[in-house]
Amino acid sequence: MRVVELGASGWRNLSDGQRLSFPGDARLNVLFGDNAQGKTNVLEAIHFLSAFRSFRTSQPADLIQRGAGRAHIAATIASRELTRTVEVQLTRHPGSPTVVAAEGGGVARTILVDGKPVRGTASAFGALSTVLFVPEDLALLRATPAARRRFLDFAVSSVARPYLREASDFQKVLRNRNAVLRARAPQTSTLLLDTYDEQLARTGAVIVERRRALLRTLEPQVQGFFAALHANLVVELSYAADPRVMQAATRAELESALRAGIGARRAVDARRGHSTFGPHLDDFEVRLEGRPAREHASQGQLRSLVLALKLAELVNVERATAELPVLLLDDVPSELDPARRGYLFGTLEELTCQTILTVADRQVVPGLRHRCDFEVESGRVAPVAQAR
Repeated sequence: MRVVELGASGWRNLSDGQRLSFPGDARLNVLFGDNAQGKTNVLEAIHFLSAFRSFRTSQPADLIQRGAGRAHIAATIASRELTRTVEVQLTRHPGSPTVVAAEGGGVARTILVDGKPVRGTASAFGALSTVLFVPEDLALLRATPAARRRFLDFAVSSVARPYLREASDFQKVLRNRNAVLRARAPQTSTLLLDTYDEQLARTGAVIVERRRALLRTLEPQVQGFFAALHANLVVELSYAADPRVMQAATRAELESALRAGIGARRAVDARRGHSTFGPHLDDFEVRLEGRPAREHASQGQLRSLVLALKLAELVNVERATAELPVLLLDDVPSELDPARRGYLFGTLEELTCQTILTVADRQVVPGLRHRCDFEVESGRVAPVAQAR
């Protein structure tokens, strides 16, 4: 899979009517230029056409250019023998019935795939598959559990399309249960909570099952990448949850464990006004030689582990979909030492995926074959000859 062309109007600081064509023989596409010129805005647009959310802001109004009423982005995608198009339009229009309330800011979102409007993101998800790697990811193993859950959930959804609906079902039940807890109405809440507890256990068991399966799949791949990149040390990935959930082997056992945990916490939940047990609070852990990496690994080992995780995610998508996703790297090479940077680019040459990366100084990128450079200045993107 590769992006053939990207178009943007009213998106961040990109020039109105900007069109960017990626040569078919270019595996590595380097966007370079000074800071605040628009390099990351290009990557953000491509990622948005894949995930339908920004990796930089939760407010879609931030994506629309100042003074503009709308933002429009579109990509032409070559996938196997097919050519497809994905478009998104964000419109400032508080009165619109299509406003996505969860995104806030009075912004209506319209998604089109092959020129036809689609209802919801699930129908459009997968038309463009990407793996994103930003500098913040290098701190993933010492970041918050929420950051690691986001990594897990996006990685699962990239290989299991039903997961979007499954995760949405769980979140809907969770919101409803929390609303009942906040209402604090004893006469009605007991029966409602009984119902929501059952639904939360049922939908939550699916989430845990999917996440654990992903970690089992990624573990040997991460082990292999880490060994080649850093050292042949034992790497283990494990899901982190309540001991009852950890011991459950089947989906039925997971439901039972979640049901028991949710029930045991009901009095606490009622006092606090929200649910304090379930996969929305789970985590995952990376262990190196049997010890938690976030506590005992060196900075270099942590960066190698995250790099191995991202490369494993890339390979996992290829194995599950029979197609390599587009790899988006936002200034990551500049954050790596020469050895890890060299390994990253050497691996990418072997994987042959389309890579689009941003750097301030293109000299940090080796002179690889199948490379195309683009200079980004004041929101304008233009191809240039490679540096000698």
